[in-house]
Amino acid sequence: MLQKIVFQDNIYHLCRSIDLVAEGLLLDLSRDYFLDKMIDDILFFDVSIQKLYAHLRENRLMSGFTESLNALHSCQARYINLLDSILAGKTGIKAEFAPMLPKIQSIRNAQSVLRGELAGTIQKSDKNADSRDIVSSNELSELLNF
Repeated sequence: MLQKIVFQDNIYHLCRSIDLVAEGLLLDLSRDYFLDKMIDDILFFDVSIQKLYAHLRENRLMSGFTESLNALHSCQARYINLLDSILAGKTGIKAEFAPMLPKIQSIRNAQSVLRGELAGTIQKSDKNADSRDIVSSNELSELLNF
């Protein structure tokens, strides 16, 4: 149970941080104050999503595994949207991102691949959960004949 809380809290905080950076990029913020921080955050989000997914895969038997995967999947969608807005130049400091665009595109491509893996893991997890919840006719008759 503790693992679920830790994963959910970390994913929640990561999502809120991504939202905060996305909102900040829409503003006309001072490059001197915020550019380096936003770049660091964007790189941090990439590494964090990868680490969280790796740790979740190691804990497949954890209670709430599928819910945590779905939360990470949603969080990653927000991150990909953030990357897409930077790549499309929809930010208040788009000129400053120009030297970073190849790196951001590379991160975007890697996140797309990871998103496919994550979706596959969710699908497998859902199938496994369904098969565990099915009661065979023998089990049912045994339960009813108490």
